[in-house]
Amino acid sequence: MRTFILLSTLLLAFTATATPASAAGVRMFVRHEVTDYAAWRKDYDAFQPTAKKMGVTSGVVYQSTDNPNDVTVTHDFKTLKSAKAFAESSELKTAMQNAGVKGAPQIWFAAMAPGATGKAGHVHMFVRHAVSDYAAWRKAYDGFDADRRKLGVTAQAVYRSKDDPNDVTVTHDFKSVAEAKAFADSADLKDAMKKAGVKGEPQIWFTTRAVK
Repeated sequence: MRTFILLSTLLLAFTATATPASAAGVRMFVRHEVTDYAAWRKDYDAFQPTAKKMGVTSGVVYQSTDNPNDVTVTHDFKTLKSAKAFAESSELKTAMQNAGVKGAPQIWFAAMAPGATGKAGHVHMFVRHAVSDYAAWRKAYDGFDADRRKLGVTAQAVYRSKDDPNDVTVTHDFKSVAEAKAFADSADLKDAMKKAGVKGEPQIWFTTRAVK
């Protein structure tokens, strides 16, 4: 599983549990590496009022369990237009530069599919991959649910890209990093992905919700 170093977007961290995007809303994902998390977080928090004025309704920050400077941020918006305007804004680009973001950001926009759940305080595993056909993939994904539970998954959510419906992001929650990594490395998961029509190598990374 390769690690992608990506950029940041500074925003609003709310205290709710893994804030689900509303059915009519859009979730913007950002993954990036920062020079120093503490310095980045200070600038991120200072940028919150501006982010809110630009349409961010809620957000959550996650830190990688393998590298605390590998940060994933989610931001929710009412519309795709407002999300893309925020991502392309000079204000955000300047804020990211000042906050010590390294490299280019990976940013994508998605809507949450039905059936999402979430667990506060658990390890949050992100999976992003392309699939041949979402409907066929989703049927296989749902059919694998009992196996996922046996392998330690306590909650999950599925997101479809607003730009490509076959670009799918999935999150799974676990009680421990060891369980999450065992699941990711399992032959059961790899076989299920292959049968479901996953294309290429999936991006997989492990996080916990960041504390201030």
